[in-house]
Formats: sequence, C-alpha cells, structure tokens
Amino acid sequence: MTAFLTWNKDWLLGIDALDSQHKVLADRLNRLVVECRHTGAAPTEKNGHSRDLLARLFQELYITTKEHFSFEEALMCAEDYPGLAAHAREHVMLIAELKSTFVNGVKEGRCKLDPEFLQALKSWLIAHVTHSDREFAEFLKEKNRSVPATSQSEH
Repeated sequence: MTAFLTWNKDWLLGIDALDSQHKVLADRLNRLVVECRHTGAAPTEKNGHSRDLLARLFQELYITTKEHFSFEEALMCAEDYPGLAAHAREHVMLIAELKSTFVNGVKEGRCKLDPEFLQALKSWLIAHVTHSDREFAEFLKEKNRSVPATSQSEH
C-alpha cells in the first residue's frame, strides 16, 4: 500500500529542526491513516486493541502537531517575524480541526476517515510547509540566521 502522504524533497526549507519535524508530522499522519484503513470506520469493543492503537496514534499526531506549532511560533517570536500573527492563526485553526475531528472522534469510539477531510488535511500540510513556512525560512535566510538542528524531540 502506498503512503497517504509521500515526503517530497522540494518541501525542505533548509532549516533542519523544522524539516525534521515536518517529516515526523507526515509520518504520524501516514501511520494514522494506515491504521484507520486497517481498522475501519468504526472500531468495535471487540477490537479493543485496534481501538487503543488508534487512540494512541490520534493523540501522537495531535500532540506532535501542537508541539511543532509551539516551537515554530516561539522561533518566529524570537526572530521578530512580522508574519507571526497570521501564521499562528493558521495553526490555531488546524489544531481546532484536529481536536474536533480526531481526538473527539476517538473518545466517541469512531475513526472518522472522511476522504475529503483527509485530503484537505494533506493539502493543508503541504501548502502550509511550502508557502507559509517557506516564507519564514526565507525571512531567516535574509537575516542570515540559522536554527539549531535539534530543537524538539522527535517522538
């Protein structure tokens, strides 16, 4: 089975910490989608192991995303990035959507695998990295700034 989101080297920003975190996010999303496809749209009580695994994968994606966004926003703040407010709004909207769709879905005992939502999430991640995050990377390059390679653990 092919990956839901295949990492593309064109998405690299040249900031090791962010590039590494983006790859981890893509991996988390892929693992979740694979398990959802395997488990089905509604894990049953009989399938408790799969349901627990789904819950763990949902939580990992959610927490990793929040941590990445916090790291990115702290870096933007430290560098006086003028696009921080707009960038942070994008983050807030995605976190709310993840919580609503994934975290609450698992608590209710369902795996919402709406293909349109998943495609929108995939498109959002790609667009965010290649446009919004790239703008920040270009801002740093113009300032001749570098970012430490290991600024967040990779879960």
